[in-house]
Order: sequence, then C-alpha cells, then structure tokens
Amino acid sequence: MRQTAMGKTRALAAALAVSVALTGCTIPFVNIEVPIELPDLSSLPLPKLPEIDVEGLGIKPIKLPVGVRTSVDEARQNVLSGNGSTLDDSALVQPGYLTVGLKTANSSAPTCVEGDLGDVYGLDVDLAAVLASEMGVRVRFVPVTDTSTLGTECDVVMNSRSEDPNNIAVTGTYVESASSFFHRGDVQVVVPTDLGGKSVGVQSGSVSEAALNKTGLKMSQKAYENLNEAFDALDAGEVDFVLCDAYPGAYLASMHEGISFAGTLEKPETSGVAILASNEALVNAIQSAFDTVSSNGVLEDVRARWVGSMPPLTTDSQIQDIPAGDNKEEKKEEPAEGEGEGESTDSEETTDEYVESDGENGDDAGSIAITNV
Repeated sequence: MRQTAMGKTRALAAALAVSVALTGCTIPFVNIEVPIELPDLSSLPLPKLPEIDVEGLGIKPIKLPVGVRTSVDEARQNVLSGNGSTLDDSALVQPGYLTVGLKTANSSAPTCVEGDLGDVYGLDVDLAAVLASEMGVRVRFVPVTDTSTLGTECDVVMNSRSEDPNNIAVTGTYVESASSFFHRGDVQVVVPTDLGGKSVGVQSGSVSEAALNKTGLKMSQKAYENLNEAFDALDAGEVDFVLCDAYPGAYLASMHEGISFAGTLEKPETSGVAILASNEALVNAIQSAFDTVSSNGVLEDVRARWVGSMPPLTTDSQIQDIPAGDNKEEKKEEPAEGEGEGESTDSEETTDEYVESDGENGDDAGSIAITNV
C-alpha cells in the first residue's frame, strides 16, 4: 500500500511538474516553445508566480493538494527525462511538442484563466500538461477561439464539444456543464421535496436563474451580483442552496468548508479534448494517455485541485422528477442593498470577472503555466 501511495505521489508530482516547468522567465503570451537547450538554473531561487488576487474581490485562494513542489530547473529536467514518445512527429504541428489550444478569450475559473502577465492556469492547463507528460512530449500553449485551427496552429483544443464528429474527434471528456445546486452538507443528489419551500441564491440574469424559472419548483430566490456573494450567503446560512453552473460552483464551494454539490437541474453536457479525426495516431495517443491518468489517480488529483469533492457529472447526477413549469417566471427577491442588479447574459455564470493574477506567490505553481521561457 505504501509503495502504491508513493508511486501515485511521484506520478502526480511528475505530471504537475510540467506546468511548473513552463513558469520561468516570463514574457508575453505568444507562440514560442520551451528551448531545447536548457540553462543551468539550479542556483536561482524559485520565481514568484501568479496567484489569485483576493484583495477586494471576495474570492479566497484555493487550498488543495498540488503534489511535490520542486525547482523550475528540476522540473524541466524531469520533463525531458520522462517518458519516451512513441508518437511520430508527423502527427504533431511542432515535432516533439503537443501544441495545445486554449480558449483564453472566453476563459473562466476554474477551467482556464489568462492573467495580465501572459500566464494561464486552470484545469485545462493542468490536464494538457499531464497528457503531454504521459505521451513523452513537451507542451506548448497557443490562444484559439475554436477548433478551426486544429492541424495548422495546434494539435488539440481543450474543453471542446464536437458538432462535426466526422472531422473533429473529442476524446477524454473531463468537463461537464449543467445548472447545479450546492448546499451545506455532504455530496449528494437531492430530490425535489428537499428543494420545495427552500431559499436559493442565484446570479442575477444568469442562465441558471432562467433555467430555474422554467421549472415548477417553488423556491424563494435571492439574486446576487456575482457567485462569490451567493456562496458567502450560503456559508452564512442566509440561503439554503446556490444554483449555478457546475464547475464555477464547485470551485467556489471548495473554498467554504462544508459546502458540497447537491445535483444538477438538467442532463450534464460533456466537453473534452478536440483533435482532427483524420489524425488517428494523435487521437489514439491522447485517448491512451487520458485512460492512464484516469486509472492511476493523477486525473482525480488534478480535478480535486480545481473542483474539490464534486465527482464527474453523469445522468445519475441529475435531480429526477422536477416538476414542469408553466413558462411564467417565478417572482424573486430584490437584490440586497449593495449587491446590484447584475446584467442579463446569454452565458452561464463564471468567476473570471473576479479572478486576477498578481504574480506574487508560487504556492499554486503546479496550476500556472507561462507559455514561454
């Protein structure tokens, strides 16, 4: 048992070290890879890396396991001396590298956040790093808006769905989207009678608010300007539930002791790693790497870093027998004084407006990748 635990720790440390390996000597977010010739940085201290700026933002730094910390130089050397690649260079845009497309323009915590200094961090970044490490290649990141540049500017695009499965394959599904309830208590899927007559906090103008109003659930709604305030209210006992998109909700729930996932309002939609379907060698390599990190516990630890105790969402995560609505919006409470009305949007709640990077602390080094050195 002890050897198994040590092996898992080493695997996690090596995987997350890939993210650390990209965090030295920052320059703007552009398409430049890690140099092949590595300088001797053993005498230099670990550089200060971006962290979540909580000053006046109402969001607390996440404190979850990140594996074994190591120096930047050690991390680089570990990456280079890691698994040998069996993937032919013809399957890659840049030989020797997995070139990863990140949707930074639509970034949000906890999947992908781009900082002011060109740093990127989040679940997308960590997972891409561990997949590349498992495949025995280096990793580089480029900004993309969609999957249209697959095969030309990047090899894969993270957090994607395929509307054209004949041309775009999506493998390694690792993100689920659904309006989800959170409560004080253990992780569970509640039933409608647990919700009826209870109070719920929502982000004003959000998709989750609209989805709830289409049901027949009789809940007392309280609107907040942002999710941070809603979760603070749940933590203080001012509301019984919060309803929001699953991953931003799980990210914020993990920062409050005793707040957990309580079920989805609708069937979860999954996203994964998009690859050109015609690139069968890369599709197979990504799937194999994903299967490995799923079975050896590395993916579980990476997920825990960003979404805490929330399990991967399936059809079993959906609350059953929710009463149908009459298409009339439920009357909700006015926002509390100082909370603001918020703005109506066509997209789900995110925490990216309240997360910034200030480059002051390296405690979360495994989750932050600078795209160049």
